[in-house]
Amino acid sequence: MGGKLMGRLWVGGVLSLISFIGFSSQVWVVVPSYGWDWRDAELWRILGPFNALLGLVFLNYGLTVRTDPGTVPKGWEPDWRLVEAGQVEVKKRTGGPRFCRTCRVYKPPRAHHCRQCGRCILRMDHHCPWVNNCVGHHNYAHFLRFLFFVDVACSYHLWMISTRAFQSLAFSGNPSTTQVVLLILNYTACLPVLIAVGIFSLFQFWSLLTNTTTIESWEKDRAASLKRRGKIQEYKYPYHLTYLQNIQSVLGKNPLLWCWPQPTPGDGLAFPVAHGAGASARASR
Repeated sequence: MGGKLMGRLWVGGVLSLISFIGFSSQVWVVVPSYGWDWRDAELWRILGPFNALLGLVFLNYGLTVRTDPGTVPKGWEPDWRLVEAGQVEVKKRTGGPRFCRTCRVYKPPRAHHCRQCGRCILRMDHHCPWVNNCVGHHNYAHFLRFLFFVDVACSYHLWMISTRAFQSLAFSGNPSTTQVVLLILNYTACLPVLIAVGIFSLFQFWSLLTNTTTIESWEKDRAASLKRRGKIQEYKYPYHLTYLQNIQSVLGKNPLLWCWPQPTPGDGLAFPVAHGAGASARASR
């Protein structure tokens, strides 16, 4: 009960922050510099793109929160012919298919058990408290689009309030105390968000280019460390195809639709591997 309440508080806090940054900047910073004339065409040339970005932030955040990341279907089992042929990801110790002792189900490639959600998640990237959900196969693309539009919207927001603040000071006399306070609060709220989300976005966009989840990036670092110490032979990450194919595996084939919400390709139960990486894909913890 406490976990559910805390998760809802996280989501409520994020929505409140987005709403504050999005609406207070318009009502108390930009619009006053145009004399509160909502019919001004130049005003809407500025606010139009910002509100479009704001809508896409809300849309993709909602999709990330509400979309089930994907779990192992009831009764799913690996193809035993492929298991016998050594073409299925297996556990190192037993040589058998990966199995979750908690859920009592076989785990498809790239699936992991989430303790917070209490189930195995398909192509699990990480559990994100900010969305009160796991980021997995079916909502990973929504999550990436959310990060992208937050970066763009925050950059536009900072340009918008900075430009309007200078114009207001230059041509409209002394701003009111309320306007000054809200301008400072907008900078205080937006700058840390842009820095934090921007840094995290760079990591996630690089992961997209290399077709790597957060969990797999940890495993790759661990494998590299073991190789340096001579514990294992050369390790080749199996899911890195070409950069374009990596992006298409998450955002879809058509680049024109990458920024538009759409289902993630595939079922999250099987993934193509790079040529010559089959052996690398067969062993897992």
